[in-house]
Amino acid sequence: MEHHPQMTPRTARSLVALLVAACLVPTAVSAFDQANATASLQSLCHDMPGMPGCYLKKLCDENPSALSEPYCHPISLVGAVCLLDMPRMKGCAAYNAECANNATCQSLYPAPASLPTSATLAQNIYSICNEMSMDGCDRCRLTPTSRYSECDMLEVYSNLCAAMPGMSQCPPWSTFCSSSPGMGSRLCNDGSDPSTQIPSMIMYFHTGLVEFILFKSWIPRTYWQYWLSMLALFLLSVVFEVFQAMHVILDMHLAKSAKPLGSKGTTTGPPAQKRTNWNHVLLKGLLRMVHATFAYALMLVTMTYNVGLFFSVIVGLGVGNMLSAPLIKSAENAMGGTSGDPNWELCC
Repeated sequence: MEHHPQMTPRTARSLVALLVAACLVPTAVSAFDQANATASLQSLCHDMPGMPGCYLKKLCDENPSALSEPYCHPISLVGAVCLLDMPRMKGCAAYNAECANNATCQSLYPAPASLPTSATLAQNIYSICNEMSMDGCDRCRLTPTSRYSECDMLEVYSNLCAAMPGMSQCPPWSTFCSSSPGMGSRLCNDGSDPSTQIPSMIMYFHTGLVEFILFKSWIPRTYWQYWLSMLALFLLSVVFEVFQAMHVILDMHLAKSAKPLGSKGTTTGPPAQKRTNWNHVLLKGLLRMVHATFAYALMLVTMTYNVGLFFSVIVGLGVGNMLSAPLIKSAENAMGGTSGDPNWELCC
């Protein structure tokens, strides 16, 4: 006769609890399953595609791992619209009836609690873009009454705040990025992925790779690109100093050639009136414009407050000055100590 081990009361209670849980969990969410959630999302985002929940859906459609689990699940995405943002929309009826007040459903597929609402996004985008014209403002044309446009408001708002995180309109973005699902997503400028990081406009000295350098397309995103950018700025600064020296030497030459012949002699007549050499005036004006273009470009680079870019310009100016000083001294000696009107100002 075979003997079977006896089950203790405690073990029996545990098995019963597991069986009950296994039976109840599917029942709790089966009335609003993934298929229903997907259909609801399609309806909701067709009616109002600018809602933040719809942009999260777009991210998840492109990459199912774009958000931490379970926030890419359709039920969680429906919750982003129906629980937090627009609960009275027609497409929310099934979710509100079966999942909004269901503890099991909310435990398995929670809505992203820190996600800003559509109204918050619209108001903050309108406020930011009224204060200053920033890259991205043209994508969302919102009225003072915060009507929703076709733009992806969450993406535009995140880009604006990533560029200038200290703005008074950006605390909701900071809150979203400090918790799931924002943390680690491409909506938050955490510096973890330079290939998608948004250049920031930080008004104090800082380090980092990703910066706008003079042009919208000049953004170093790798160490090689950053070092090559530093080298380019160093060489540009050297060329600026050498060009400035050539400008000074030209002034010396023009000043010497403008002296009237026989100026060492004496005359009792009235001094001859010098004629304006318009060729010289035009040449000096053009050189001044080129000089100012160089100078202001270098000034704008230093105003990125990026430490590496800043010192690339400073060191380049120093090296360029050391290379060009002998040229000026040689020209002075060749012209008998004649000096023009050198202007060593950097910018204007």
